[in-house]
Amino acid sequence: MVDSPHAALTPGPSPAGVRVRGAALLMALVVAAIATLIVSGLFWRQFVLVRTIENQQLMSQSRLLLRGALDWAGAILREDAARKPYTALTEPWAQPLAETRLDDLGESSALASQASMSGAIEDAQSRLNLRNLVGVDGAPDDAQRAVLARLASELSLPQPTADLISAYAVQAFGPVASVQSASAQPGSPATPLPLVFPEDIARIPGLDPSVAPRLAPYVVVLDGRTPVNFNTASAELIAAEMEGLSLANARALVADRDRIPFVNTGDSRLQRRDASFRAGDVSVISNYFFIRGQIKLLRADTRMEALVKRTAPGQPGKGDVLWEREL
Repeated sequence: MVDSPHAALTPGPSPAGVRVRGAALLMALVVAAIATLIVSGLFWRQFVLVRTIENQQLMSQSRLLLRGALDWAGAILREDAARKPYTALTEPWAQPLAETRLDDLGESSALASQASMSGAIEDAQSRLNLRNLVGVDGAPDDAQRAVLARLASELSLPQPTADLISAYAVQAFGPVASVQSASAQPGSPATPLPLVFPEDIARIPGLDPSVAPRLAPYVVVLDGRTPVNFNTASAELIAAEMEGLSLANARALVADRDRIPFVNTGDSRLQRRDASFRAGDVSVISNYFFIRGQIKLLRADTRMEALVKRTAPGQPGKGDVLWEREL
C-alpha cells in the first residue's frame, strides 16, 4: 500500500498555537480555582455566621435555664428556713445535684431532652466574713483580726497576712471609705479597690501571692457583719474562732457535728474549759449562700455562680441576689 503524497504535506500544529491553547487552558483552570475559593469562602462565612447565631441562641437559652435553677435553689433554701431553726449540712440544700437531664427533673419543654443540669449550694456563712474585721463604729475589730490571724496560722500563711487584710478592710469598708469614694476617682491611691469576690484579696498591697488561692476558700465578703455558722464551718475556721482549741479537737468536733448538728450555740459540745468564742461571732443558722450551677445544652456549656441572701421565715420576697457571674 502506497501512502498518499498529500499526507506528508499536511502541516501539524505550530508551537505557537500549542502555547496559546495551553495558556488558555491554564487560565481557565486558575479562574475556576479562584471561583471555587470565592464560593467556598462565601459558604464558610455563611456557615460561621449561622453557627455564631446558633451559639448565641444556645447561650441565651442556657442563661434562662440557669436563672430558673437559681429560683429553684432559692425555693429550697426558703423551705429549709421554714422547717428548721438551724442550718446544717444534713439538710437537703447541702446535697449537690449530679448532672441530670432536665426531663428527668420533670421539665417538659422542648429543650428538656437536650439539656442537663448540675449544681451545688454552699453556705457562705461557713466562711469568715471580711466585713467582720471592721466594727460597727468603723474601727478595726481586734478580736476578729485575731481570728483571722489564727486562721492564717492554721493554713501556714505568712505572718503579716492578717494585719495586711485587716488594714485594707478598714479602708475598704469603714466610714472613711465612703467619704473617699464620694470625692476620689476609683483606683486612686486614696480609694482602695473594692473587695467583692473572695479571690479579690489578691489585690491587697503587700500580700504574698501565695495567700489568695489558699485563703479565698475560707473567706467571704457579705453586705454586713455576720456570724460564722458552726454547723457548716471548716475545722480550721472553728479552731480560729474558738481561741485555745486545737485543730485536732476542732476536727473531732466537726465529725460529731456532722452526725448531730448544733441546735444553738449553747450546745454542751461548744462549752469547753480549754477554748471559748465571743458571743455574737458564732451562730448555727445562715442566711447567705453561694449557688453554683452548670447547664449543658447541645454545644453550649454554661456555668454560673451567685451569692444570695434568703429572706427569713414569714418575711415577704424571694431574697436578694448580691451578685452573680459566669464562670
